[in-house]
Amino acid sequence: MFTIANCFDLTEALRLKMALESAGIPSFIPDEISAGIAPHLFLTTSGVRLQVADEHAEEAQRVIRDLKGQS
Repeated sequence: MFTIANCFDLTEALRLKMALESAGIPSFIPDEISAGIAPHLFLTTSGVRLQVADEHAEEAQRVIRDLKGQS
């Protein structure tokens, strides 16, 4: 698995996950349960991780870059 983004909070991670999955790229938030229960733990660390399989990393980076360009 490749960490494609370190998000500020679970909401941002879920938004990016939906964008990836709508582009046909399966993704995973390994910190989802912890970030939902204790979000304060992720404010001082590397953030909530969003991961994709290695073979989808390049396409996922493009989708996220395009999405952030629209914001």
